Amino acid sequence: MARGRKAGKRANKTVKLSIPKRLYYILYGVAGNNEQKLNKLIRTIIEEKLATSSVAELTELIESGKKEKEEKAEKEEKAEAEE
Repeated sequence: MARGRKAGKRANKTVKLSIPKRLYYILYGVAGNNEQKLNKLIRTIIEEKLATSSVAELTELIESGKKEKEEKAEKEEKAEAEE
């Protein structure tokens, strides 16, 4: 007899993460070529970063990412305008 999952909301949410191939293969090698160990490694890295960072530091990381994207877009626009 097959059993379904228990009623109620799940305690954890699933997150899909996009990382560069080079970083993926490095982490995959560290994890011993095992997907489950890779997922655990990534989860541990993220949890440690969140545990040691304050809200202000995390906000700063998000804002710096936005600034970098904006600067990159501006440089591309200038390069197109010069051509």
